[in-house]
Amino acid sequence: MQSNSLFPSLQFKIPEPFREMKFQLFQHGIYDNETIDVMMSDDQSFACLSPQPIEDYKNYIPRARKLNLAQYKKRMQTLERRYQKIATFMPQLGNILEIGASDGSFLDMVHQHRPELHFSSLEPDLNSAEHRRALTWLHQYFDFEEIQGQKLDIIMFFHVLEHIIDPGPFLKNCFKILSSQGRLIIEVPSLEDPLLSLYASKAYSKFYFQKQHPYIYSSRSLRKLIEYYGGKVEKVIPYQRYGLENHLTWLAQGRPGGEAQLAALLENCEASYIESIEKSGLTDTVIVVVSRL
Repeated sequence: MQSNSLFPSLQFKIPEPFREMKFQLFQHGIYDNETIDVMMSDDQSFACLSPQPIEDYKNYIPRARKLNLAQYKKRMQTLERRYQKIATFMPQLGNILEIGASDGSFLDMVHQHRPELHFSSLEPDLNSAEHRRALTWLHQYFDFEEIQGQKLDIIMFFHVLEHIIDPGPFLKNCFKILSSQGRLIIEVPSLEDPLLSLYASKAYSKFYFQKQHPYIYSSRSLRKLIEYYGGKVEKVIPYQRYGLENHLTWLAQGRPGGEAQLAALLENCEASYIESIEKSGLTDTVIVVVSRL
């Protein structure tokens, strides 16, 4: 294992508050790029890629779409289960913004449950704008500058923060437009993923780390980041998106996507398995609810 003293450029690129942490080489090569290494903090709470990749988000295609996993993810009902995790934090009345809303699918679901709320999206991707325009109740923004001066009651972003090279200014911008009693709801993939932390799947580890995610957080490092930039973590919600079918497929076949025969066999135990994983706190995803200090 190597310390970050051998990687002097690493400290320069890592954002605060992680620059003073010690890092070791965790893995050579990531999904779709064997020249990029994964560096892990000594306390196993935060990882980053070295050298730091540059991604062109003007023509960004999510990996699930590239690998034809969209229908499989839909079968997992991840959006529905996410909403159940955060529903109690929605205000009785107020303004809701989703950053990185893609085609607006999650906002559409929330709107069906809570049509009295006011909804907006901040999404620079023009390829999905047409889908969002079909949601006539949704106001679209394409840049932070368009929202300056507003105050929002809920700002939520799911699987966005891990894409951002400089998270400090991003979080500061969010707090600027958050009302005094408002909340951020943030979801990221977690380093405490059971396929990494419990099962140590080498195939999954190669798949898990990808160039679109320069930083990978755990619940501990996510809390550290948020508190450093002026937020207060009110609640940490362990959220397991994928169940036993997915885990057995990875362990047996070393690939994503699940297996139809396994799905039928495990139908009656998937929910209890996911519940047990969430109770352990070692989940593939973590959600935090954040207020202003």
